Amino acid sequence: MPTKKAITQAVLTLLLLALAMLLLTLQVRATSGTVQASFINVGEGDSILLRDGNGFDVLIDGGKPAYGPTVAAYLRAQGVDDIDVMVSSHPDSDHLGGLIDMLEMTDIPVLAVVYGGYEGTTGTWDTFGTAVAEEGLEMTPAQYPDTFIWGDMTVAVLNPEAGLSSPDTNNASVVLKVTHGEVKFLLTGDIDSTQEAVLQGRGVSLDADILKVAHHGSNTSSSADFLATVSPQDAVISVGPNSYGHPGADALSRLAAAGAQVWRTDECGTIVILSDGTNYTNGCEMTYSVYLPLVGK
Repeated sequence: MPTKKAITQAVLTLLLLALAMLLLTLQVRATSGTVQASFINVGEGDSILLRDGNGFDVLIDGGKPAYGPTVAAYLRAQGVDDIDVMVSSHPDSDHLGGLIDMLEMTDIPVLAVVYGGYEGTTGTWDTFGTAVAEEGLEMTPAQYPDTFIWGDMTVAVLNPEAGLSSPDTNNASVVLKVTHGEVKFLLTGDIDSTQEAVLQGRGVSLDADILKVAHHGSNTSSSADFLATVSPQDAVISVGPNSYGHPGADALSRLAAAGAQVWRTDECGTIVILSDGTNYTNGCEMTYSVYLPLVGK
């Protein structure tokens, strides 16, 4: 006949097993939703919309000023009712300009604005700052090693660091690693290979399933060492007609050598990736949506 001590131990064991199962269930529920990443076609510029299944919306950049209406139309078509977090990766016009229209919209309010902590020196930046202030908002710096929880997304800020003196605009881009369950996105702004090496030297985790290729596929970015560290399955290049030769042949060659499937907005239109926290689908969105089969982890 079991002793009282043995019965007590058995009950405790059962309780611990029940607790472990409950925690596992909660963890599965926490990552069972979806995250959609839309790399909006804004020509030679960047604009990325991140949405989780509960309607938490993050807009990173807005393309050039002329593309503000394009971004606004896409958000409305997606049913976005507010922008929970707006991120300005850096002050260059081809990333910042379209965000001004977003701030001036009356039907889609902006709730928070994040930037790299380094102000621009152009009229576009001044107009952006005025629009932020008129919304009653303040810009919040996002700098390494900050971490945010944005809806179902865990977001690690890998760049820039604080305390820089007159940093290069591109290399002070906000670089974000967005994690949704087991699916990881690395969004690199316009950094070049020298800053890629800085990130590698910090010893932070850079591995990602989806890489937003830096600087529209410039040959000065996406070094072979960096790509080997990231090891992306898919690489998105946000690019349009330009006089810079983007995307560069050398960069494309390095991406191919790294085994990444390349997706380009100048060929695809808006590129949509849908994550369920374990796998993801991806494809081009022209006048209709095309999704590839699930890509396994």
